[in-house]
Amino acid sequence: MPIKEITESFSLEKIVPFFQPIMDLEAESVWRYECLARLINEQEVTFLPNDFLFIVERNNWCQQLTETMLLQSAQYFRHLNIPWNINIDTQDLLNPKLIPFVRDVLAEYPHRERISIELTAHAALHYENELAHFVQQCSELGIGIFIDNVGATPVNVQRLLSLPLTGVKLSGNLINHYVEDPQLQQFVDHVCEVAHAKDVAIVAEHVENQSTIELLKQLSIRYAQGFLFYPPGKEAMSH
Repeated sequence: MPIKEITESFSLEKIVPFFQPIMDLEAESVWRYECLARLINEQEVTFLPNDFLFIVERNNWCQQLTETMLLQSAQYFRHLNIPWNINIDTQDLLNPKLIPFVRDVLAEYPHRERISIELTAHAALHYENELAHFVQQCSELGIGIFIDNVGATPVNVQRLLSLPLTGVKLSGNLINHYVEDPQLQQFVDHVCEVAHAKDVAIVAEHVENQSTIELLKQLSIRYAQGFLFYPPGKEAMSH
């Protein structure tokens, strides 16, 4: 893809949230949405973060991107009766201005309990103290925390789940190779056992076929996300 196509007229205003459903397999309906950044250029071509994040990082616009995504998503869901998640990265976790910004945005926001922030297991592993403080601050604001991509990085599940999390999202690799890999089976079974005991939701990521659904039901994993539910490029757009 030509870099020129993105860089020539790039601006943060052209980045908008698209919404991927996280499904409730028991209810067979959408449980909540994950808000993902997409860039739309002048020709209305949609680009994924891998295509444009280098510009954001090069210009030190990471904080502004997080803020604009939060503002747009909050506005879209303000009067909708559906929970939603927004992603942050390590820089956001370490940014002392993020929580004050979130607090201001949500000052008069209805039903804050529908909002959750997603953070990768990689960031959780490397910044445990900061994560614990961040989770506490989010709890005080009445919003939830999901840990994303669990299993892609070695992590102490027991310690992670000692925090008051809303949910954990299991890396697609864990479920895709569960049947043939005893070590993965042990890890997934342990995560499920601890999460269920603590009433933390478990989401399976990158679900692409019906046979995976049958496995998830056997594992008592209620929530799932992946191309089986939204083919590539078919996410809902904010506006």
